[in-house]
Amino acid sequence: MSTTVRVQAPAGRPAARPGRPYRRRAAPYLLVAPASAFILFFTAFTLIYTVGASFTNWDLSRPQTSFIGWDNYRRALADERVRDSLIKSGFFVTGVVVLSVLFGFLIAVLLNNRFRGRTLIRVIVVVPWVLSEIATGVVARILLNGNGVIASALEQLGIDFDPLSSKSGAMVTLILVETWRSIGLVTVIALAGLQAIPPVIYEAARMDGARSVRTIWNITLPLVRPTLLIAAILLAISNFNLVTIIFAVTDGGPLEATQTSAFYMYKQSFEYYALGYGSTIAVIMSVINVVAIVCFVLAQRERGVRR
Repeated sequence: MSTTVRVQAPAGRPAARPGRPYRRRAAPYLLVAPASAFILFFTAFTLIYTVGASFTNWDLSRPQTSFIGWDNYRRALADERVRDSLIKSGFFVTGVVVLSVLFGFLIAVLLNNRFRGRTLIRVIVVVPWVLSEIATGVVARILLNGNGVIASALEQLGIDFDPLSSKSGAMVTLILVETWRSIGLVTVIALAGLQAIPPVIYEAARMDGARSVRTIWNITLPLVRPTLLIAAILLAISNFNLVTIIFAVTDGGPLEATQTSAFYMYKQSFEYYALGYGSTIAVIMSVINVVAIVCFVLAQRERGVRR
């Protein structure tokens, strides 16, 4: 008598319905589509409106606005204050970006290690970035002006302290205040890049006898350079267009020493009410922003290819 054993094959995965993979791939895009469309619409609207206004003599002190062609652009190219403000913007942006990226990266390297109090230091570093720009500027002006708290304390020691009264002192003060505020952003971005580096790389370097400084220079910095590039671009854009900190700390002074192109655009638009000319300066700044970023990214890419 023979016994037949019937083995049942394991049940396979149910056949996918037609179109389901496509829906799964499209779902994330559908979720972000409303917000993306909203941002795109208002970005395009403001850009087109600003470009259109730059070709007019729009002035709130005039009853009528008319098309004047390229007159505002000719005026801007001949305006010495526009050139000076662009130079000051370049100096300000360069100082803030270099100092913020340098110290932000070093702090990120420190916070990438495990030690007691690391969470508290992270909070302290990030707090300046989340504070209101205008509030930060007002507090800085109260502390640093000639009649402020620091000046009064140093006066008791016979030290004259009034950095906002001189041209160079005001610009340096402005750079340091904005650097203090921006370090937190760079630290967070750089720390994310550092934590993405596989620990095996550092273990291999230690086995080869590499010291900490050499490891940071030859391993950490090259691997985190693309992340630092993103942080530098974000800082360059935000500080090139910065108005609030300048308004609160120096108000463009003394003698227009800290009047950047963004602040000059603000004054033309909202103090002199020359909105057409202010729009022209805004368009010029936008073009400079785009060209500078593209050139910087291409230069970094070419440098990476050569390596």
